[in-house]
Amino acid sequence: MKKLTRKGQVLIFVCILIFMLSLGFVLVHFNNDQSNVEENQYEIQIVSEDQDIISTYVDSISSDKSSDDYQLCTINLDKDMQIGKYKLTQQQSFSKYLKLQGPKNQENLSSKIKQNVTHYAYSLLLTGDLQEKTNLKTKEKIYEVVNARITYDIVPIVLLSNENSVHIASQDKKKDKVMNLQDFINALKNIEQRKKLLTW
Repeated sequence: MKKLTRKGQVLIFVCILIFMLSLGFVLVHFNNDQSNVEENQYEIQIVSEDQDIISTYVDSISSDKSSDDYQLCTINLDKDMQIGKYKLTQQQSFSKYLKLQGPKNQENLSSKIKQNVTHYAYSLLLTGDLQEKTNLKTKEKIYEVVNARITYDIVPIVLLSNENSVHIASQDKKKDKVMNLQDFINALKNIEQRKKLLTW
């Protein structure tokens, strides 16, 4: 069998290289076409922007329970959860890391009440856009929260001795009131009640 010359070997190598490059180009082009087809199968629009989705109560932290470690706080949205006139198509989860710290120094609850704050109550608020994704072939609509962000607020409280009630103050610390502990927690879980509680 005749041995290939160096020139022949180079020619074969160049042919193989051209073939591989051509094959790679075809595959990339095919994948891009497939992606475009998949994107074109759906019509996407935002049906609600910057909406308050859900608020939660995390915990009430005393100085003894205070920690410098970041802890994962998660908000879960259930499938079929009602957001305005729409229902979520599937379950979604969003997370934020927080340092849950209690009061470090003696802090008066209000200008009238000289009681020291015993706990900081933490509450999360999830805000985002609601996206509607319509399958152009089946006309099926999918609703999901996108562009989500979690913010948090801290409410200074005095946990009263019976541990069934809390003493809270207004934002300017000029007014104060006593609430049932469970009512206080439920208020932080309700968006409208939470707003009133944080701004009165």
